[in-house]
Amino acid sequence: MEAMEARGRAGRPTESSDGADRSVDALLRPGPGEAESAGELLARIDALLGTRRSGRLIGPDGDEVEIPPSVFAALRLVAAAMAQGQAVTVAPHDLELTTQEAADLLHVSRPHLIKLLDKGELGHHRMSDDPKSHRRVLLTDVMAYRQERQQTRRGLLRELTQESQDVPGGYR
Repeated sequence: MEAMEARGRAGRPTESSDGADRSVDALLRPGPGEAESAGELLARIDALLGTRRSGRLIGPDGDEVEIPPSVFAALRLVAAAMAQGQAVTVAPHDLELTTQEAADLLHVSRPHLIKLLDKGELGHHRMSDDPKSHRRVLLTDVMAYRQERQQTRRGLLRELTQESQDVPGGYR
């Protein structure tokens, strides 16, 4: 994979040497032809995982470095997503997000996210003591909320499915 350039918080895109748009912070998108290469890499990683849990990285000069099992597993996840043409985000869990970034991750509007924050459904903090100051949301809080929301939806869907099956002439 060619070196990727990032764009900053201002959202100004930069282009890599292959002309592909590489986006905010650690969001990586496969460039033209990279999905196929990522698929080949995924197949090689899966073959290696059958015999070991880590690997080695070999540089252009032949220097080798051991890849820890957790990094090897992360590489597999990245390769799997990119093989399907998906963008991948790599970010530390203590990352603070703007309200717009949090809304984007949850696939909701920013005003809806603000309502969630005001109702206390999602943790946040303000950048200063001023009640009108910018808010920040931890990535871990956003991910926990998203998982809780998914579990709630699945539970409701199971209930709805069961109810439709219990109705005479219902879905089976």
